Amino acid sequence: LSFVAVVLWIVADYSAPATGSPWLSWANALTRLATYVVVAELVAEVRSLLARERDEAMHDALTGLLNRRAFFELGDIESMRSLRYGHPLAIVFIDLDNFKQLNDTRGHKAGDAALRLVAHTLHTKLRLSDAVARLGGDEFAIVLPEIEYAAAIDTGHKIAATLRQALVGPPPVTASVGVAWFQRACASFDPMLAAADGLMYEAKQAGKNGFVARRLAPTVAEEKSA
Repeated sequence: LSFVAVVLWIVADYSAPATGSPWLSWANALTRLATYVVVAELVAEVRSLLARERDEAMHDALTGLLNRRAFFELGDIESMRSLRYGHPLAIVFIDLDNFKQLNDTRGHKAGDAALRLVAHTLHTKLRLSDAVARLGGDEFAIVLPEIEYAAAIDTGHKIAATLRQALVGPPPVTASVGVAWFQRACASFDPMLAAADGLMYEAKQAGKNGFVARRLAPTVAEEKSA
């Protein structure tokens, strides 16, 4: 619309009764057009910069996954959606076993490579509606909206098995996985994530490189996180 307005302005200026040299009308028209082009390019550049900054603020620099802040914001949205429409929800919590040992023995480059490998592997096993994040260090989490318990169990098993195969390359790293499933979400996302974290620790305490899943009621999750 702005471009059309400039063109109409130029036409009107050129077709108006001459008050001076003909070249002056053309010079004014070209100046206005050049000004529009410059302003349009600046606006596009600012929009691109803001979009890039917004994207960087939401994603982990190393893995490209959602960061902790963005994941909690999305988790709150999915919790409210689950409560409003009565859809079930599952949270997956993943912690890498022996990650510090990998960093100590093979260096941080090997550790970073393992984290990127985990991020890529998780992406390949999730639905478009699922959201995965790196919460920090060697901890990852996933929101599985609108999923039944059997499907959540199956997804958890697939994630654990796929990570087990993928992490053969950077030994001695393995993964402990916890899946908390809710027929009805909690009023807040925090206790549900804490419940999945607790299940992950059960897997870790049972010998690591394992998988634990459980149906949980909102009250149980909220009591455990209190």
